[in-house]
Amino acid sequence: MPVPLRERLYQTEAIVLRRLDLNEADRILTVYTPNRGKFNVIAKGARKPTSRMGPHLELLARTRLMLAKGRDLDVVSGAETLQPHLRLHTDLDAFGHACHYVEMLLRMTEERQENQAVFELLSSSLELLDQGIDPFAVTRHFELVLLALLGYKPELYRCLNCETDLAAERNSLSHRLGGMLCPRCVTADAGAFPLSINAQKYLRTLDRAGLASAARLPVDSVLRNELEGALSGYIRFYAERDLQSLKVWHAMDDTSPV
Repeated sequence: MPVPLRERLYQTEAIVLRRLDLNEADRILTVYTPNRGKFNVIAKGARKPTSRMGPHLELLARTRLMLAKGRDLDVVSGAETLQPHLRLHTDLDAFGHACHYVEMLLRMTEERQENQAVFELLSSSLELLDQGIDPFAVTRHFELVLLALLGYKPELYRCLNCETDLAAERNSLSHRLGGMLCPRCVTADAGAFPLSINAQKYLRTLDRAGLASAARLPVDSVLRNELEGALSGYIRFYAERDLQSLKVWHAMDDTSPV
């Protein structure tokens, strides 16, 4: 016996991660939701100029969806924009970093794995970018918190090899071991990434005190490159591939006119 329509319908907030055109009128969306995690849905007719749903299904927007359970893909039957995040479509820096968040989620999360904290992290990070907050600080916070929420949080306070508290010196971040090594134990991972005292201070401030405190720390271009390189390598190890969004953003940014 067919399931009644009202029993197939459900509502959820969602952030649109990816859009794929399907035939002449439809669109497949990858969305991230608070209670169902990441999954694909189909928005029939969303590409038509007369579609009422289309404008509410923009990339990176936070939206409220009405969905009908389908055999293969759930079907969007209604949509309402909650946060359009318009700046992300006009500001190259903000857009590039937002795409990095999406790429991390697409690569590092499982289908339909509920994680409300991840949803709220994504939503708040996109909102901060939309408000014009420094993308560097927002992104380092997003990366570190997402790693923690997914079970990959790096150990920042003790040496993973000798288990002693780290001194204020040039320690190294081991991607393979999942945290810091002191200078005496750095041979435990020849590929460990050396970190300056200021880089370690920044990461610990993010971890202990959050984004607002870390954003007040002075960060010059050398320190920015060091921190991005260290975390990019760490993420690459657990994502099991290079992530491209920030590389593309850097390439575009380097060739943009002043």
